[in-house]
Amino acid sequence: MLFVGVMTGTSVDGLDLALVDLPNNLSPQATSTTSFPPRLRERLIALTSPGRDEVTRMGAAHVQLGDFIASACLDFLAQHNINASKVRAIGSHGQTIRHHPNSNYPHSVQIGSGHVIAERTGIDVVADFRSRDIAAGGQGAPLVPRYHDALFRDRSLSRVVLNVGGIANVSILDPKNSASRGFDTGPGNALLDAWVQACRGEPYDLGGAWARSGKVHEPLLKQLLSDLYYEKTPPKSTGKEHFNLGYLQKSLTNIDVNDQADVQATLVELTAKTITSAIDQHAAASTDVVVCGGGRLNDYLMARLQSLNSARAIRPSEALNIDGDAIEAAAFAYLAWQFVERLPGNEPAVTGADGLRVLGSLYPA
Repeated sequence: MLFVGVMTGTSVDGLDLALVDLPNNLSPQATSTTSFPPRLRERLIALTSPGRDEVTRMGAAHVQLGDFIASACLDFLAQHNINASKVRAIGSHGQTIRHHPNSNYPHSVQIGSGHVIAERTGIDVVADFRSRDIAAGGQGAPLVPRYHDALFRDRSLSRVVLNVGGIANVSILDPKNSASRGFDTGPGNALLDAWVQACRGEPYDLGGAWARSGKVHEPLLKQLLSDLYYEKTPPKSTGKEHFNLGYLQKSLTNIDVNDQADVQATLVELTAKTITSAIDQHAAASTDVVVCGGGRLNDYLMARLQSLNSARAIRPSEALNIDGDAIEAAAFAYLAWQFVERLPGNEPAVTGADGLRVLGSLYPA
């Protein structure tokens, strides 16, 4: 059965699509990334923080994003000469605008109307993957470790799959333990992108070149590393509602940094050190780290990760012939298949849920 997975990550850098033939082949057969229309991207970024007329703006963006996802899916299928009737379902994660699994009333909000996607494409849509896990006492994230396990597990190798999007997360695949583990380590690209956008008006630091031109500011790094999130034990998850430009600016209030590039270099070091610390604490035996997500394209970040993990191989997923931009999208195609088959999509050891649950809600064509 053919499934299309679509993912908009916390970096808000584009819509990733993946076509997967399940259960026959776990690897994506076709992939694509579609850039957001600039105005829609601005609206999605604005919604990650509280603001005026927020509910009305959210409602409009919910429909607009659903329409954009539908168009992207139809274009994607047309490019590969696949009739929509051949697709069993679309698995759509949606854009996270709030993630508060530890509040008095735990919740996580993803927008991108499943009704609109189903109406425009004529294909069943499975969406809202996080809510059931949260209702069962879990974090609702990360959800990709089950797919990482199916795709990357090696019976003879202790491996970590590292996804560096806006937030970085790890999936720990231990050949001595049949269950995968995983959690969010902290910021991936979120603070890096926020700073380069604020200072230079660029969406990201291409290849990490700007960061490489600076020097790590040790007092700022010490301040950032003091965040209590890093001391929490898994299961744990976080998002841009915590790690954002305002958070960084507050950290800079009483610290004098003369060069903006030094801040960028420090943020790369923060991401690399918190990822490495997480691996050292929870996957010390690992010898192989497979990196996916946009962060793998930051050459400076990859170099810092390799330097801090000298006993481990740090390599992009392309080394295993898997498109690193498509893995999360493919994961939601996989979770849509799990939903159709009424198979559990969560990993309680990862999210902290009370047990295995079928994840998602159906929006019929």
